[in-house]
Amino acid sequence: MHKSLKNLFVIGDVHGCYYTLLKLVKKLPKNAKLVFVGDLCDKGNFSKDVIEYVIENKHLCIKGNHEYLMQKYLKKAVINKEISNSWATNKSWGGKESIKNYSKDAKLLEKHLDWIGNLPLYLEIDRYFITHGFGLPYYKRRDDKKSRSLFVNRIDDTTHIKDWEDFKNYKVINIFGHCNFSEVLRGKNYVCIDTGCCYGNKLTALNLKTLETIEQKTDKRDITP
Repeated sequence: MHKSLKNLFVIGDVHGCYYTLLKLVKKLPKNAKLVFVGDLCDKGNFSKDVIEYVIENKHLCIKGNHEYLMQKYLKKAVINKEISNSWATNKSWGGKESIKNYSKDAKLLEKHLDWIGNLPLYLEIDRYFITHGFGLPYYKRRDDKKSRSLFVNRIDDTTHIKDWEDFKNYKVINIFGHCNFSEVLRGKNYVCIDTGCCYGNKLTALNLKTLETIEQKTDKRDITP
């Protein structure tokens, strides 16, 4: 897909933290190519702006579990005022902020939902397997359209261990988000880059050429206490 990985960066879960994202991008090379691991939306204050930024700049993006939730509930919440589900009412799910974002912009809502509907569940670039959740155990079944494992699995989740493939010796390296850590988590053949931006920590970009990270502390405008 890309002849060179030098200026290719993968960015962790943004979760509506628009101003933090803009600050992070300014730290990257001007000709940087960006790939997002999903969860652009919910929790932070500017989901609409983050998604529009990614679309307008034609960046690559993986579908995360929060894009899935938005696809499932947002239109019903904004148009039909159906807000009885946990995504819309539970603060930890973060849908309330997205509903507020789109409440007066039904046209953009439709545009964004159409875009979300076409997002891939994974990308393979060179030796890298890029997913939203910890996808490495499911690498051999990555094209199973009925499974949500690629965007819901967490690295510490052992509830489905019996279904996992023997992934420890895979030659691919899984780059993913979804699992919130204060610092980037690195294993033998995986790197988790969700560093809790929406919780006031930081947003991380990973250079695929060097596997070095560039980080940006969360902008206070992006989150509501």
